[in-house]
Amino acid sequence: MAIKKTLRLSISLSLLLSVLGPVRLQAQQASTDDPPGRWQLETITLKDQSQIRGLVQSESDAEIDFAQVIQPPGKPMYAVIRGIPREKIAQVQRLDEAGHLALFERFALFRNRTVIEAGRMDQLALTSQSANGSRVLAYAGPWFALTSTADDEQTRRCLVRIEQFFRAYRSLLPPRVTQPKPLVVRLFGSLDAYRDRLRDLKLDLDNAAFYSPREGSILAASDLNLFAERLAQVRREHERVRKDLARLDGGHDEKLKTLADELAAAGYSQDEITAEMRQRKASWKKELDATLATNVQRQRSAEQKFDVVTDNMFRSLAHESFHAWLDTFVYPHDRHDVPRWLNEGLAQVFESGQLDGDSLRLDAPDKERLAALRADLTSGQPLPLAQLLMASEREFLGPHAGTAPQRHYLYAWGLAHYLTFRHNLLASMRLDQYVAQTSTRLDPIARFEQLAGRPLAEFEAAWRAAILE
Repeated sequence: MAIKKTLRLSISLSLLLSVLGPVRLQAQQASTDDPPGRWQLETITLKDQSQIRGLVQSESDAEIDFAQVIQPPGKPMYAVIRGIPREKIAQVQRLDEAGHLALFERFALFRNRTVIEAGRMDQLALTSQSANGSRVLAYAGPWFALTSTADDEQTRRCLVRIEQFFRAYRSLLPPRVTQPKPLVVRLFGSLDAYRDRLRDLKLDLDNAAFYSPREGSILAASDLNLFAERLAQVRREHERVRKDLARLDGGHDEKLKTLADELAAAGYSQDEITAEMRQRKASWKKELDATLATNVQRQRSAEQKFDVVTDNMFRSLAHESFHAWLDTFVYPHDRHDVPRWLNEGLAQVFESGQLDGDSLRLDAPDKERLAALRADLTSGQPLPLAQLLMASEREFLGPHAGTAPQRHYLYAWGLAHYLTFRHNLLASMRLDQYVAQTSTRLDPIARFEQLAGRPLAEFEAAWRAAILE
C-alpha cells in the first residue's frame, strides 16, 4: 500500500486530540474574521458541499486520513479521526508547508483522548466465493483481504472493527513499509473450525484470535453463527409474541363490550358495570405488561450474551491485529527486532480500547490492568523493569499461561502505555533506532536507556510514581 505523507512525521496517539465523539461539522472557511486564538486549519469540502476542518495526517489513493478539529465558542476544543473516501471529496484546501508544520506542532501540545470513527457496514463490498467445497464471504481492502465463514451481518461487524483498529494503529505508528507483504484475515464462524485450523498448524492456543507471521495471516473465531442464529430465533419469537398480544388485546376490548352489554341486560347498575370493567381492564393490562416485559427481557438477555461473545473476540482480534500491523506495515520481523515486551505491551494498549457506539476510544488506561499493576507495585516485591526488559520469548508464553507470564504482560502494558501517552517516545526517531537490528549489539538495559534518554533507575522511579498517582 503506497501512502503519500504530507510530512515525514510520526503522529502518535499521545499527540491527538481530546474527543467527545464523532461530529459532522458544517464549517466555514478560515478568514481574518475568525476570533483571536482560533487555529488556522486545513479544509476538506465534500461533494455534498459540507466542509470539515482540521489536519491532513496522511493520504492514500483510496482516502485521506483526517483529524477533524472542532473549536466550539466557549467550550474545549476536540477532534475526531476520520478516514474520508476520495470519491466523497470535492476539494482539499491545504496550508502551505510552514503552516502545516505549525499546525502539527500545536497539535502535539494538546492531548487527552482519541476517537477512531467507524466506517459504514452497508458500504463494505463483500463477495461470495467457493473455498474447499463451501461458500465463504470475501473482502479486499487497502490493508488486508478477508475470508469469512460467519454470516453477512457478523462479517461486516468484524470488518468495520478491524478497519477501526488499523486506523488507530496508523495514528500511533504510521506505516514505514511502502510495499508490504499481503495480509489475510480468516474469520471463522465456529470455534470448531478454528480449532481444526490451529491443529493443522500444530498450535495449542486458547486465544480467540492468532497472528501467524509465517503465513501473514490473522485467524479469528467465535461461535458467531451459533449465537447469531439463537439471537435471530429469539427476535423472531419476540415479534410473534408481540403480534399475538396485540391481536389478543384488540379482541379483549370486544369481549369487554359484550360483557358490559350482558351485565346491563342482567340488571346491574352502570356504576357496578363500570367498576367491573375497570377491574378487568386493570387485570388484563397487568398480565399483558408482564408477558411483554418477560419477552423483552428474554431478547435483551440473548443480545447481551451475543455482545459478550463478540466483545471477547474483538478484544483478542484487536490484540492480534496490532501484531499483524506492526509486522506487516511498520517493523517487519525479518528487518527489525521489536522486543517482546514492547510488542505485547502496545497490543494490550489497543486491546483495552473502549468501544463506544461506532467509535474506538483510546483515552484512558484500562481500569483493571491499572489496579492490578498498582497492587503489584505496592506489594513489597515489584517486578524490576530490568527483569522485564531482559525477559525471553518463553516468559511471554501467553497472558493466561500462569502467574509469571501474566505479570510480565501486566508490566509490559504499563510501560508501553506510559511511553505512549506520557512521553510520546513512540513518535520519535529513537523508536526506529531501538528496534533496528544493529541495536541488538547492546544489552537490553543499555538499549532501553537509549530509547528513554536517561538511566534505567531514574526512568523506573518516574514510571512507578506516575502509575501510582
